[in-house]
Amino acid sequence: MSKGYFKLGYIPELDGLRGIAILAVMAFHGNAPFLRGGFIGVDVFFVLSGFLITSLLISEFDRFGTISFKNFYMRRVLRLAPALILLLLVFCLASFALLDTEIAKSNYVDALISLTYLSNWARAFSIHPPDFLAHTWSLSIEEQFYVLWPLILSVLLSGLRKRRHVVLIAVSIALLSWSLRIYLSMKASPPGRLYNGLDTRADALMVGCALGIILSSGLVGEAAKARLQKILVVGAPFSVVCLLAFAVFSRWTSPWMYYGGFFIVELLTVALVLDILMNPQSVIRKILAMRGLVWAGTVSYGLYLWHYPIYRTMSAIGFHNWTVPALGSLLTVIVAALSYYGLERPMLRLKKHFAQPNTGIKPASGTLSGAEAANS
Repeated sequence: MSKGYFKLGYIPELDGLRGIAILAVMAFHGNAPFLRGGFIGVDVFFVLSGFLITSLLISEFDRFGTISFKNFYMRRVLRLAPALILLLLVFCLASFALLDTEIAKSNYVDALISLTYLSNWARAFSIHPPDFLAHTWSLSIEEQFYVLWPLILSVLLSGLRKRRHVVLIAVSIALLSWSLRIYLSMKASPPGRLYNGLDTRADALMVGCALGIILSSGLVGEAAKARLQKILVVGAPFSVVCLLAFAVFSRWTSPWMYYGGFFIVELLTVALVLDILMNPQSVIRKILAMRGLVWAGTVSYGLYLWHYPIYRTMSAIGFHNWTVPALGSLLTVIVAALSYYGLERPMLRLKKHFAQPNTGIKPASGTLSGAEAANS
């Protein structure tokens, strides 16, 4: 059984990175002209989610020789379901009160699709694709990942002696997903199919998983770690500049994003995560530790859940131009904070009943977009 040197406690800088990611996504959905590529924030979330969940699962397996699927899935339900159900209830009531009857009826169907975590496939194949809840596609991908990956990882950890082989399989799945995306792009598949399918977006999650396996299994020796730290002195700031360029200039419909753009974003995110974990003197790490960014990352799940339906509903009832992102964002922050402190945190206390025994991992305070990145 492999035992890694890497133990992941709560790292506020990762919340800071989530904070920047959710703000980028909100700017994108608010049609900010200077961040038309803010959708890449979801890919940052995916990488973080794969990394943190895999680190958690490997820590549990290395300590106890098994993974408690019941505890894992119950923790996910307690973390994700209450806030989503609250959103859908309020959304249905608001649709009934504020919108045309036909639109409201369509929204009820969208709420059911979102509740069953099928939004991504509904959008990918244009089968009643959610409108006001279009953003729940990423929640669906995350949930499908949570269902499948622990089972796959448990089999791999039990059946393979060398963790390098587990890493190789994770990387192979990522490359397979990327290759499928390229193949479908060459076959002129519509952007909606490429953007929303779990099969065509799994590479972001699996890149994070591969990083989690490598670090949690102690596959980076001290010499390699020292070399990485030197590389990251230049590599991490370069990654920030590149990600900023993606956020400003990229478009989610651009073919080049599906051929290579998304994969580059994933690798750039890995560089930032490594910088946070391995370089205590990093300037980037100090920026990400700013209280405002850390708080945004802490409540990022609520911000992600609420911002899009609020923006969309405001547009539907007559708000226009700058008023939607300005007033809508203010309302989103208020509602997300109420959701986090009034519902999500109290529900998180119930997770202790499904906590893994002491694995050395302290729960993280926040999560992402559907991207539930909490470490417990």
